[in-house]
Amino acid sequence: MKLNMWCWKDLKKWYVNVDIVDLPWVDSVYDFEIFPYPFEDNTFEEIFCSHILEHISDLWKVIEEFTRIWKNLCQIKVKVPYFASPNAYWDYTHKRSFNTNTFNYFNNECYYNNAEILIKSYKIHFFSNKTFLKSDKINILIDFFINLFPKIYERFFCYIFPSSEIHYLLEIKK
Repeated sequence: MKLNMWCWKDLKKWYVNVDIVDLPWVDSVYDFEIFPYPFEDNTFEEIFCSHILEHISDLWKVIEEFTRIWKNLCQIKVKVPYFASPNAYWDYTHKRSFNTNTFNYFNNECYYNNAEILIKSYKIHFFSNKTFLKSDKINILIDFFINLFPKIYERFFCYIFPSSEIHYLLEIKK
């Protein structure tokens, strides 16, 4: 089973499309700030969350719930605002922004848990991007150079040429 968190109008086939608002096209209504989540342990093999995690008050609790509801080797696809982007701050409901190191905190060396969150890949996108981990035509060249040396970009250039978002492909290993 696959979960599409706070889907809004981005409905995905073969996913359970969940939103916080009771919309006629969603499969289920739920507020992901309420713990525990209404899912059984080891339910999902994939979770997609696009521009959701920046709104969550307690990312730690969300990660703990993810580790509970994910199956072993489950993948989570995350799209969030990049920390240097003006988009990360203009929305007053954003509680955090993300960079290339954000999920490093949840690995087995930094965070004790029954599972390990592995960063399989990430990609910084200069402009917002509809596809996951792939650059749109307008982004191809800029994204290529940014992601060639992302740590150098973050250290020296991200505030001069701020990117819009970052995508992560995470995997849980129990």
